[in-house]
Amino acid sequence: MAKAATPAAKKAAPKAPAKPAATKAAPARKPAAKAAAKDHPIRDQLAATRDTIKSEASKKAASLKDEAAALKNQASTKAREAATKGKDKAAEAVGSLAKLLEDGAGTVDSKFGKQYGDYARSAASTVAGLASTLDKKDLDELAASTRDMVKKNPAIAVGAATVLGFVLARLLKGGSSSD
Repeated sequence: MAKAATPAAKKAAPKAPAKPAATKAAPARKPAAKAAAKDHPIRDQLAATRDTIKSEASKKAASLKDEAAALKNQASTKAREAATKGKDKAAEAVGSLAKLLEDGAGTVDSKFGKQYGDYARSAASTVAGLASTLDKKDLDELAASTRDMVKKNPAIAVGAATVLGFVLARLLKGGSSSD
């Protein structure tokens, strides 16, 4: 068996020739002070253009925001006016219905009896109270009253909404047909 090479034997082994050192030196960099001192007209122009665009965009955004706020206020005012007109018309229509029920109570008395006439008068009184409430309260008070009523009596609110939807559907269907 061959013995492993001893450290002395390793030293005797010839070494590979060393690579010659690089003779070409890297080009020297220009001093930083010279580069900083040199003006960059294109870079300066780009920065100025960027700043101008930013300021113009900010101005336009502010302008659009102001216009949107003005349009929102205008739409809110128009919607409130339309809701007020609708409330006034509804109060007038409910008042007319109360008057119609009161006028019809006498006919109900004569045809069906005094007991049923009293029911008609009671209904007319209730409807007249509703008309008076609609006429006296503003929209915010009506909205608050409606919210409170719905919270206290959700079943009645659902029933009333169903009846109202049915009546409106019949009115719209009757108004749109040409028969």
